[in-house]
Amino acid sequence: MNKYQKIALLAGAIILILIFGKTVTQIGLRTIGALGGLLWKFIIVIIAIALLISFLKKKMRPK
Repeated sequence: MNKYQKIALLAGAIILILIFGKTVTQIGLRTIGALGGLLWKFIIVIIAIALLISFLKKKMRPK
């Protein structure tokens, strides 16, 4: 995203909050919280997969 897209997105979010008030803010915070929870799980899964792959590579090395 370039600078102008970020500014437009921020302005749109501010306008939505001004129009719809508290409900949009609550929905936005819940969405951010849910995405944060999903991101945390996603990071754990990626770390587990990376460890598994490195473990399997070590086992398959010829001695």
